[in-house]
Amino acid sequence: MKNGEIEEPRKGRRFCEKVDGPEIRKWYARMPTAELAERRGLTVKQIKNYVYRENPELWARKDAATLSRINSEKGKKGGRPKRNRE
Repeated sequence: MKNGEIEEPRKGRRFCEKVDGPEIRKWYARMPTAELAERRGLTVKQIKNYVYRENPELWARKDAATLSRINSEKGKKGGRPKRNRE
């Protein structure tokens, strides 16, 4: 780090499977990942990595209705206005 630069603090805390695992298993399929990460004090990437490791299990999949609801709330399709090309 160079002199005068400000170091940004870590966004989340360390992931602990014994503490965070049961809560993630319980809520992952029914809640947006970003909201779950905010409640647990973790980053989205930490939760996604944990789910990826536990992929064969059924709790690690969101059903189509939940994904549709999350995508419509967060504006997944057409959420950001398109730039005018003139």
